[in-house]
Amino acid sequence: MTLLDVLLHPWSLQVAGLVTILGVFKFCESRAAMRGCHRRAMPPMVDKALRVVFFTILVGPFAWFMDTTVLPFPIVIPSCILYLFTYTDLCEQSGGRKPVARKWPVFELLRKYFSVSIVKTADLDPKKQYIFGCHPHGILPFGTMVGMGYQFPGGFADLFPGVDYRVLAATFCFYLPLYRDLLLASGVVDAARYSAHKIMRNGYSITLVPGGATEALYANPDKDVVVLKKRRGFVRLALEHGASLVPVFGFNENNTFKQMASDNKTMHALKKQFQSIFGISLPLITNIIPRRTKVTVVVGRPIEVPKSPEPSDEQVQKYLDLYIEGLKQLYRENKDKYNEPSTKPDLEVL
Repeated sequence: MTLLDVLLHPWSLQVAGLVTILGVFKFCESRAAMRGCHRRAMPPMVDKALRVVFFTILVGPFAWFMDTTVLPFPIVIPSCILYLFTYTDLCEQSGGRKPVARKWPVFELLRKYFSVSIVKTADLDPKKQYIFGCHPHGILPFGTMVGMGYQFPGGFADLFPGVDYRVLAATFCFYLPLYRDLLLASGVVDAARYSAHKIMRNGYSITLVPGGATEALYANPDKDVVVLKKRRGFVRLALEHGASLVPVFGFNENNTFKQMASDNKTMHALKKQFQSIFGISLPLITNIIPRRTKVTVVVGRPIEVPKSPEPSDEQVQKYLDLYIEGLKQLYRENKDKYNEPSTKPDLEVL
């Protein structure tokens, strides 16, 4: 057997493929490529090349199977190549696409399933910029997805006319083919810090979930927990752009799923490693289909923030404390009206 035979042996190719995949994931972890945590974006060509590799890993086997067993070559492979042009356009880093999906019927189905409604507590000036902090994340943030991402009668657009905003989602979401396009059509953009800066410089307000993937691990119907005490990035962003902070709480968001309690060290290590690479968590849920519940999204009063291009740590902490107190007040004022059950304990802030 020659060296070439060994290299082309199926087992050798599988090992090489596995090593390549592990190498890509290690690079993603070191650069936080799928989490968007670094202050500066990767060079566009590197970013696009990484997405092509990920697309090939994710879609390649399926495309090959379809091409060899179901559809002829002129359909599958060329279609994948053409799709790569939009898949790698990086538009989510600068404002995304026109949010044409905010009126799609599928969102109406979700709104009815979860009985999503929005409550207004104060007026917002459409000439100003805002950073809406949505809580809690839940396993899946249905309140944010529907309440802030869908235009329906009596919804956000009717309550706050003229406030043009984009919803931020984890960078990894934009690596998933087709799901990426659904997000972009819904006005969702990349949550990386450098992307948020571009989006705000383009004049948009932004909606985000400060607790992120970590907060999903605390989602439970028994009580509401938010991860916020060390989440200074969105406050610093507000100071740098002079955008008012608006706390938003989705009551009963955590009622849609139940998590299993797990103290297994191996499982904990796997979940931590997964989150460090992809920026999303792996909660262990007991129900695949979300439970029907009534999600009431209450938009709080804006907290005025001065513009400070280079805010100090003391400034950031000051306005984070004001924001936390504003969120707690919003929760106290509305928990008896909207919580199911109303006997839930007070909001816990970690």
